[in-house]
Amino acid sequence: MPVFTLSFCALIIIIYIIDTVLLIPAGETVTPKERLLTGHNRGYINRALRLSDERIKKGEVWRLVSSALLHVGTPHILVNTAAMLIAGYAVESTLGAVKTLLCYLISAFVSGLFMAFVYKLGEGEGASPGIFGLIAVFVVLAVKNGSVMFSPAPLWALIILAVYVIDGFFGGKATLCEHLSGFAGGLLAGLLLTRGI
Repeated sequence: MPVFTLSFCALIIIIYIIDTVLLIPAGETVTPKERLLTGHNRGYINRALRLSDERIKKGEVWRLVSSALLHVGTPHILVNTAAMLIAGYAVESTLGAVKTLLCYLISAFVSGLFMAFVYKLGEGEGASPGIFGLIAVFVVLAVKNGSVMFSPAPLWALIILAVYVIDGFFGGKATLCEHLSGFAGGLLAGLLLTRGI
């Protein structure tokens, strides 16, 4: 059973619901449509955890990784949760929960560093840098195993994951940089944590 993957998906969904429905600061004019469909980043959790180059430079270093727990809009959380379930399950079935968690954190951290100090992103959130990192680990494992079918993930799920990756290249420059830097972090983590497999 993919303990990390299921736990992580539950966590990001809970954070999203609490921040979107319950923790909107008084005086904010957020319509139900903004809350559920188009997204907003005005909740207290989002404000405290999202990536911010200025806040990180002032010492709020947790934002380098904590931003990977946040989402804006229901489509954002649904797509990332589906991709996380597929990529996480595929990787965790081979590496186990602890190494999969480490791969995710390393990917999110590398992307956070790049986006804060190279790209200088003012605001950012989303699990996709970590997910792209897990996809990179999946690629490393597929090369080592000589097949993309090394995990119990069915072919249709891997096709959905491939569509997720392709779509991830068309979200604009900041999104592309987040995804590529997360993928780079995943390659690093994958090469380090899959030695001997």
